[in-house]
Amino acid sequence: MSRKIIFVFVLLVFLLGCTSNSKTALELYSTLDQDLTQKDQALLDSLESHVQKFIQLNKELDMLLDEMKKDDELEAAIESMQIANEEAMYIFNLIELDEQPANQNLHALRLHVQTSIEKYMEAMNLLLEGISIGDSNKTDKAYDEMQGINEDFDKLYRSMNR
Repeated sequence: MSRKIIFVFVLLVFLLGCTSNSKTALELYSTLDQDLTQKDQALLDSLESHVQKFIQLNKELDMLLDEMKKDDELEAAIESMQIANEEAMYIFNLIELDEQPANQNLHALRLHVQTSIEKYMEAMNLLLEGISIGDSNKTDKAYDEMQGINEDFDKLYRSMNR
């Protein structure tokens, strides 16, 4: 009987340890030390610049899409979304080319930002697929995912500029 209790306890502890401990970018940013090394501060500044570029990319895409809706230009809208996806990949690669930070919290923030950009690109591909096959469920799911990522980036950037 005690073996079963120990097994259940060990299993429970293991499962609790495996649960996603995902934090938002804002939460990760708030864990950064004020005493970053000069190199890590430069990497944080670079990351902030990349986040700003990503936000600007999305604002410009939204403005373009709003204009295209008025003129009912589906092909141009699809092309603009594909270009935006390529530019998101470019921003991802810029982050990748930066040196690795020594600060673990900054490293976690950087990985989170990159993962968010990857999810954004996947959602954009899903959105484009949904549009091309006329699947409103896919387009809605992708749009919601992209909006959530954009909101996280906006919150992070506002916090970085306090």
